[in-house]
Amino acid sequence: MDININDITDNVGTFKPELIPKETGGDIDDYEDALHVLMKFMGSMSSALEQVSGRGANAIVYQAGKRMGHDAAKMMEKTNDLEKALYEMGEVLGHEFYYIKWKPTDQESYVTQNDNEVVVKLLFMDCVVRQTLRRTGLPQKGPLCYLLYGYMVGAVEEVMDLKAKVDIDHVGPNACLKTLTIKWGGK
Repeated sequence: MDININDITDNVGTFKPELIPKETGGDIDDYEDALHVLMKFMGSMSSALEQVSGRGANAIVYQAGKRMGHDAAKMMEKTNDLEKALYEMGEVLGHEFYYIKWKPTDQESYVTQNDNEVVVKLLFMDCVVRQTLRRTGLPQKGPLCYLLYGYMVGAVEEVMDLKAKVDIDHVGPNACLKTLTIKWGGK
């Protein structure tokens, strides 16, 4: 039996195990078990990379994530509208990296502008990276986190054709708060 990859993925290429024909065997529990093994594998790779490369591991995976973000965002429509870009990125990142805009109660808007920069705080709540780190007993702010930061920056830069950066404000077991800064005036 031939299976077309488009028959088992959604419109942005995300694998959907529930769309695999029953004739191919396996059930959803098999995929969950495989995901847990993959999470352990990624945690071990992250830990080993950090041991071998030291602090340079974060920079290496950040650049890899940034490249992945640029590639993924090529599917998205170019825009200079931050709200639209964040929505598009949320659609591409999917529920594996669910985030919302966040602001302190005394701040009027989610987005602030200073000179040639626009800043927005993002609260990442449902994150496969954080779950992987918890499952493997590894601390946050390591290489796997930097892979996601790079991915986000690459996607923003590609969609908005502007320079961006992500800073970590807080990491925790249930959510992480990050600051996305976009510099106007080109890359």
